[in-house]
Amino acid sequence: MKKEEYQLFLIRHGETEWNLERRLQGQTDTSLSKYGKEQVLKLADKLKDTGIKLILSSDLKRAKETSEQISRSLGVETIYHPGLREIHLGEAQGILESELSSIFGEDSYSAWKSSDRIHDQFRFPGGESKSEAESRIIETILNLLKMYDKKNIAICSHGFVLSRFYRHFSLNELSPSKLENCEVAELFLSLEIQEKNLHAIKIN
Repeated sequence: MKKEEYQLFLIRHGETEWNLERRLQGQTDTSLSKYGKEQVLKLADKLKDTGIKLILSSDLKRAKETSEQISRSLGVETIYHPGLREIHLGEAQGILESELSSIFGEDSYSAWKSSDRIHDQFRFPGGESKSEAESRIIETILNLLKMYDKKNIAICSHGFVLSRFYRHFSLNELSPSKLENCEVAELFLSLEIQEKNLHAIKIN
């Protein structure tokens, strides 16, 4: 059994117009706003001394536009993967947060916004449950780490799934319930490799 150590930089994409409007995006393919592009330029400059060797990114536009700028700034390769997309919100995609209760029931807004595990099976019609999205992002990231021989890696993705990945493994009880646009969460991840399988055992 071999143990590998990784330094991960979890990066949420820059701001979009739908973020400003508080409109649910899910897997809708929205682009960065003007301010979002400015956020990314500033972040890319801040990341120059981190030693990042590879970027793993969602293939949705807002994440691609974020990772492309960081990739150019750092001079590193970016790998795009659909498994790094945001949670699919089904019929709620494109709906304003303020309209959720009237369309999907009075408890839908609180169930969606809650970080309590009792709401992990909540889903909007036609969408993923919270637990399904969490399982997807964990499986995708661990499989990608196995495929690429880099130890300092940036993962450019989305607020819900990145926060769930962080919380799933973190030993810190103050794990963020959600990353803000262009916010970075830095994690140190120890992995056991046995029979070509990868198992996360600790994050500090």
